Amino acid sequence: IAGVVGLFIWGRLPVMLVALMVPIALFFSGILALDQVFSGFGDTVIIFIASLFVVAGGLEASGVTAWVGQWLSRAVGSSPLKLSIFTMLIAALLSPLISQSGAVAALVPVVILLALRLGNSPSKFLMPLAFASAAGSKLALTGTPKNVLVSDAASDAGYGPFGFFEFAWVGVPLLLGTVLVIAILGRRLLPERQTAN
Repeated sequence: IAGVVGLFIWGRLPVMLVALMVPIALFFSGILALDQVFSGFGDTVIIFIASLFVVAGGLEASGVTAWVGQWLSRAVGSSPLKLSIFTMLIAALLSPLISQSGAVAALVPVVILLALRLGNSPSKFLMPLAFASAAGSKLALTGTPKNVLVSDAASDAGYGPFGFFEFAWVGVPLLLGTVLVIAILGRRLLPERQTAN
């Protein structure tokens, strides 16, 4: 385990290569049988997580994320508070569809552009974007691979899998709390960082 962690930190070898070397090393050390070495490739959780990347790529390639950015530009007008709240809500709704990282990556350029147009520091809007996408990932089973893994572990333990929107019992209050904190205290709490460019 220490060797694998060291290889990940070192970063000279591709992550995929290190990940594939682990089961092979475990086979040659006698810890895993040959049928166990490649059993993970057929695991439904792995296939489901891989399909999330396909959905994210499809939404980006079809222009849905660009359309959301254009709508956001029209909706906020000249209000920094609207930009912050709408950005957080859109990020939270996109997170279960295209993953937390995908939602942030899709909205960062739009948020920076709109913040500069409003004469505000982008740092005031980027941190709420990150918080909201994290809260939004708790709205549905597909929000993050961790949700799927936890659901699968619960099923294996005999408790049954989580429902698709069952994570929303935690996600909705978390998202509402995040939006309220940013709307009320964001002006004082968020950093004001000026770019040199």
